[in-house]
Amino acid sequence: MRTILLFFCFVFFSSLLLGQQIRGISFAGNTTAAFAQTNRVSNISGAKPQGIQFDYYKLGDSQENINVCNCIPKSGISFSYFNLDKPDLLGNALSASLFIEPQYSITNRYVFAIRAQAGFVYATKKFDINTNPGNLTYSSNISNYLALGISNYYFINPKTALNLSFIFNHISNGGIKDPNNGLNFPGVNIGLNYFFEKPNYDKRVRVKPKVEKSISSYLTLFYAATTSSNFATKKYSIFGLELSGVKKINGVLFTTATFSLYQDKAVQQKLRQDSLSAQSQYRYGIASGIGFNMGKVNFASSLGVYVYDPINYYARIYHQHELSYQLNKQWAIGVNLKAHTYIANYTDIRIKYLLN
Repeated sequence: MRTILLFFCFVFFSSLLLGQQIRGISFAGNTTAAFAQTNRVSNISGAKPQGIQFDYYKLGDSQENINVCNCIPKSGISFSYFNLDKPDLLGNALSASLFIEPQYSITNRYVFAIRAQAGFVYATKKFDINTNPGNLTYSSNISNYLALGISNYYFINPKTALNLSFIFNHISNGGIKDPNNGLNFPGVNIGLNYFFEKPNYDKRVRVKPKVEKSISSYLTLFYAATTSSNFATKKYSIFGLELSGVKKINGVLFTTATFSLYQDKAVQQKLRQDSLSAQSQYRYGIASGIGFNMGKVNFASSLGVYVYDPINYYARIYHQHELSYQLNKQWAIGVNLKAHTYIANYTDIRIKYLLN
């Protein structure tokens, strides 16, 4: 999942190359509730992590930025402290992350936004077979931090806004080291935003009235590497090929349909270690999803099913989440997180080519 952060950095710093931007800061407090997505981590039930957050950001309120992004783009760096509520089991955590937040002006005072974050977290009570065997949520002091949510801003004066956000927080290592059931704690953030200059939300997003009726076809190659068992250090490769179709709904939203072929040497090694026969290291799957466009940046989530899976090691249903950056009209690069139910399988890097 560190690959996601590196790519997130690329997208973040690319956004700084656009025109006029206004800087600002925000302070927020958050209250959350951890939930046990599996019986293996039922001991975290009832935990209510609390935290504080500081953001430094830039808002691109020029028409140039708005036209490129199909939104009013906001991006920045965020620092958080979490008391994870169960000090002997989960401990405390400090996070540093980058965020992107496409914003949409609804009225003169109200702004709606979608927020995505990626970064690192230092947590104090990792899994340890001797001293903390009960924590099966994270197994490294330094893990990955992801967050996704929606934000609502209400301006009380031209430079100051109150915000109410609903955020889904996630800590894990993306399948790099086990145990890795992940710590999930959705919650509410309440904060105050201050802009150093008055932002101009009067400009409007220019969504094209006509949307192309044709379906764009992409060929994607991807690569990942992961370990085969708990505490293993050797990584095994995962190669794949995807053929996908993309249909625009409007200037921002689009739908996807994908056929995927995987060569998974890591799961083949898992079967050997479990003394099971590895008939094939190939899997085929089909998936469908929805995404949104922010100029050169696309984010898409999809739900899939294996149509051919002789390995039969994971659940038949999977979901994946892709962040990509358009280099030019035909080529794009990206990262993708794939998971089965609540367990991350791998994070891949990918290159995409437009066929038509």
